[in-house]
Parts: sequence; C-alpha cells; structure tokens
Amino acid sequence: MRVDEMKQREKRCCCKHCGGSLEIKVIIFNKYGGSGAELYCSKCEKIEFGTEPEIYQAAKTFVDELGFNYFMDLEDNERTYKLNIAKVCEILSWGYQHWGLLDENGLNNLLTEPNKRLQEVKM
Repeated sequence: MRVDEMKQREKRCCCKHCGGSLEIKVIIFNKYGGSGAELYCSKCEKIEFGTEPEIYQAAKTFVDELGFNYFMDLEDNERTYKLNIAKVCEILSWGYQHWGLLDENGLNNLLTEPNKRLQEVKM
C-alpha cells in the first residue's frame, strides 16, 4: 500500500473489529530486518486495513439486531463478537464496491450525505 493511500485511510477509516482509530506504524516482522509501514489498531493490537465508519456502524447494528453469528464453532465471547462485525464489514464492503458505491476514496457522496441529497431532490 502506498504511503499516501495509508495516510488517507488513517484519517478516514476505522478498525473493522472494534471501530477504533487506525495509525500508521512501522512493524518489525522478524528480528532479521523484515519491517514495513502498516495501518495498525492499538486497541486490538493488530495490523488492520480498516473500513469506512459508516460500514462499521451498519455491520455492528446488523450483528446486534439480528444476532448474526458466522463463527458458530467458536465460543460466544467478545472476540467472536468482533470477528462477526468484521465479517459483516467485509460483506458490506464487497457489496458497496460491486455496486460502484465504494472506491479507493471511500463512500460516494450519495451515501455519506443522504440528507443533503434528499433536500436537493425535493427542491
């Protein structure tokens, strides 16, 4: 991932597991010199590509309201809850990309400014 793209995602995106903010960190992969800049969630302590905050909120609501559980073979706990939210984030992101509503710059204005668009249509 390019540094400019990482900077944009750091400002715009959140962790798809916990909804926390992301930061660019240099990660050392091994003691023999393997390292690189990655997006990182300090709350989850993991490398994370992130998701749009609107997608995270929709995924969390979906899991909460429907009791969605993709990982039925895992113990029902906080970790599984976060994994389920992340899975729904991936599904929603795929759909938004498939329909042309999400690209490398995030969600298009139709989704991020729906009230403004409705007012324009009503006039």
